Amino acid sequence: MPITVTQLFLYPVKSLRGMEVKEATLSKTGFQWDRHWMIVKPDGGFITQRQFPQMVLINTAIDSNTLTLSKPGMPDCVINLNEAMHSEVFTAKVWKDYCEVVDEGENVSEWLTKAIGTPKPLRLVRMADGHQRPQSKPDLLGKKTTTLFADAAPYLICNQQSLNAINQSLSNKNLSSVTIEHFRPNIVINGIEAFREHAITQLEHEYYQLKHCYPCQRCVVPTIDIETGKRHPQQQPFSLISELNSMPDNTQAPAFGENAILLTGENQVIKIGDQLNSLYNIKNSD
Repeated sequence: MPITVTQLFLYPVKSLRGMEVKEATLSKTGFQWDRHWMIVKPDGGFITQRQFPQMVLINTAIDSNTLTLSKPGMPDCVINLNEAMHSEVFTAKVWKDYCEVVDEGENVSEWLTKAIGTPKPLRLVRMADGHQRPQSKPDLLGKKTTTLFADAAPYLICNQQSLNAINQSLSNKNLSSVTIEHFRPNIVINGIEAFREHAITQLEHEYYQLKHCYPCQRCVVPTIDIETGKRHPQQQPFSLISELNSMPDNTQAPAFGENAILLTGENQVIKIGDQLNSLYNIKNSD
């Protein structure tokens, strides 16, 4: 059975609800428009669903001209993609990385502050023209790899069969299943056994190549119900994944998906239904 691309997702605003697409343009920093924006506090520090799980209730949509944010009970918030910015450059921080950014204005700030429900104003920012985010993991992702506002790698690749194994274990414990959206992948593949993605070193297509760099250690985000914005009272499936598939260097830490980079294929298009060839780590291959 060949490895097939079955789903594609991009997340225009870090930690808001993503959008499923049929195809996406590849770049060294991730899909075009993926994690292009980030929400920050007055001090420039970023926020995510880890602190504000209700962020998952805000939907994102993007077309050739606009980014649209929407939440039930509120008017849409529309942002022009190409309008020149009239904001001074300031510094924001994502994890340990300081980035030069510009914000999207007061109207967007007021909308987000109300939608997320924070006591202090929030700002929507994008990277300032010409600024390149520092590389925090050159040993794992390569010295030349950069991202916009993604946590670590430009791409997260997940395996449908791994999700199926998790849901079977959840069912065995009389717990509700989860969807792939809980794990916020960019690329979903099918055609290999559960957790076999960790043995793959490279996925190859006629027009592009993706390198698997290291397993993705999961945080509490997959425990958030994407329909209600509330965390699972038993922290599932976090605890269960730790039992099924832990990080290589930490048996208490759950792993799901592979952090990946683009080797070749800048500006090529990846599509649902693409057939991929795989290269395996010899130590982990049959």
